[in-house]
Amino acid sequence: MDRRGFLKAGMLTGALLASKLAPAVAQGGGLEGEDVAHLEPALQKALGKSFKDLTPSPAVKLNMPTIAESGANVPFEIEVNLPKDQVKAIHLFVDKNPSPHIVKVELGQAVPYYASRTRMAETSAVRAVVETQDGKLLMASASTRVTVGGCG
Repeated sequence: MDRRGFLKAGMLTGALLASKLAPAVAQGGGLEGEDVAHLEPALQKALGKSFKDLTPSPAVKLNMPTIAESGANVPFEIEVNLPKDQVKAIHLFVDKNPSPHIVKVELGQAVPYYASRTRMAETSAVRAVVETQDGKLLMASASTRVTVGGCG
């Protein structure tokens, strides 16, 4: 194989890999502590939807520490950049917690913002899911490394 053929084959392989990996990255793939298989039943119970039905969106911002020394008290903040009359509810899920669905906040006409603290059993991906009035599920993901677990 000559140099030109080698480069052409490499570019085709790279394009093929990028097309296969792009959906996983868009869904939050690659986060430390991600466990979508454990998260799925909680999504079905709380939202009646699957992980593939969630749409990553820049309108949802999830602020979490990258490292928490204790999982017993991990702060989080969810900001939604949508008009308040378009936001129905905000949910928080922690993939690896024994009960992944942490909270549901129905906002009414309040500003679409919520901040609090949660327990985390171990290092995990965390998902903020926003239900809109038109039925869309928008998501933001983050990962927090926990040095000492806070669940039990």
